[in-house]
Amino acid sequence: MALSEDQNWTKEQLMGGNTAEQPSPSKKKGKGVEEDPMLWGIPGHLTSDEADTFAKFRAEVLKRDGDFRDTVYCFGEEEGEVWALGRWLRARKFVYDDVIAMVQEATETRKEAKAKDFYPDPVEALHVDTSLYFAQYPQLYSGVAKNGAPLFISKPGILNVDGVECITTLDGILKFHWYVMMHDFANRLRDQKKNNPGFKR
Repeated sequence: MALSEDQNWTKEQLMGGNTAEQPSPSKKKGKGVEEDPMLWGIPGHLTSDEADTFAKFRAEVLKRDGDFRDTVYCFGEEEGEVWALGRWLRARKFVYDDVIAMVQEATETRKEAKAKDFYPDPVEALHVDTSLYFAQYPQLYSGVAKNGAPLFISKPGILNVDGVECITTLDGILKFHWYVMMHDFANRLRDQKKNNPGFKR
């Protein structure tokens, strides 16, 4: 897999370019995280321990098979290696064994959907036009958030369960979810990256 220019960061880069600020490898917060907690776990703001875990995870991903790697880089090469790996590490608070277990579980979970190309036709997945589904379960994209990510709004509080049960099945909803994540959302991420090359999240 060819990756973007956002790959193979050094430990110093992962920590924000100034390792001297963190003399203790057990320091709990990376550069700038005290002032802005949203930077936690973001490349350039890692602690020494987090950067070490990042390097260990990267080495493991590079030696694994295609399915494992496809799971890690599920949104495509445009995301950039450092950002894809960071996303998985943050999800398990940089606990290496938990991250590996999560990727293995995700790889197994998505195996059947991957074999069907993640159901590229939403109507075929749901067995009903998406407008009917959204009328029962309102969901929409509304531009982008402050960090540049596509802004998704879902209203489960007004979900019409009876209506959804009349028009589709649980299997159809699961297939549609795969379509939304791997085609719709992923394409929105790619479009955002194309329109804004500085977009990282």
